Amino acid sequence: MKNIIRILGITLIIGTSFVSCTKEVEVLEPTLLGTYKYKSVQVIVPIDTDGDGIANNDLMKEKGKECVWDNTWQYQENKTTLRAGEIVCESSEADNNNVIGSFNYTYSKTAKTIIITYEGGSLEVLKDVKIGYTKDQKQSLSFILWNNDLSQDVTYYLESN
Repeated sequence: MKNIIRILGITLIIGTSFVSCTKEVEVLEPTLLGTYKYKSVQVIVPIDTDGDGIANNDLMKEKGKECVWDNTWQYQENKTTLRAGEIVCESSEADNNNVIGSFNYTYSKTAKTIIITYEGGSLEVLKDVKIGYTKDQKQSLSFILWNNDLSQDVTYYLESN
């Protein structure tokens, strides 16, 4: 009788140890690869670019650039492609596949930069690059770029489609 109680006790202990174990969840590190669309374009000093008397910190709220904010950026291995969106600019340079341009880039995770090389060799450095996930599990991309016309840094927030 004592042997049966011991066996049942040991079985109960072993059984509960398996039940109480939790399965490890694999956390995927976000990657730059994917297609992104603008969600917000922020400046520190509010700007009134459309002349309506209302200055905004989010440049997407200003009229006149809807065709730019509708564009998408597709990041593949070492190449990024800018595509026109549904809203077409008057002087759109997009081809039949809506491609405005395709450029080489270098991403440095440690320096938090993306360096885009344009035709002719000019460079654009995107600073403080952050790649992550939104609460809806979409990939997100943000970066800071100096704007000479506005004389201030502009922070771009993009989200995967």
